[in-house]
Amino acid sequence: MFDKSSKKDPVRSVESEESGKVPEDERIALRCNRRELQLLDSFVASGEFRSRSELMREALREFTRTRALSGVPATPRVDSEGIVEVPVRLRAEEWETLQEYARLVANGRTLSDLLAEFVRRAELELKVSELVSRARNAVHQAAETRARLGALQGSGKDLERKGVVGR
Repeated sequence: MFDKSSKKDPVRSVESEESGKVPEDERIALRCNRRELQLLDSFVASGEFRSRSELMREALREFTRTRALSGVPATPRVDSEGIVEVPVRLRAEEWETLQEYARLVANGRTLSDLLAEFVRRAELELKVSELVSRARNAVHQAAETRARLGALQGSGKDLERKGVVGR
């Protein structure tokens, strides 16, 4: 049931070979000291994770993703046309919209070519520094709005406690 690595093949465990389980069904055991367990429990208690196991699976995924990305060369690879490919993260609905746009409007061009064109057009039409400045202003305005909202909520609760306003 727990990870008992075979000496001849460290990737697959003895359990999976005997039972025919796929690696997704295997378990591993972790030894944690009391302080580490208390920290794990505080994340679970905060509602951020449903269980210690969920937290550890997420931590393992993040660790492996970070390690995999650290293997990507820091110097970008330039192809024969002078193009550098970069990974782009999109939300599922954004990806679907852009795929549909590529199919219907952009004559079936690839999504990577379409995104490159969008970036170039934005660079030409509006300087990147202006885009960054606008984004920073939007973030600051959102933070101020949240702060004002929090203050209003606090005032409302005070008024309710004093009996001036009721729900």
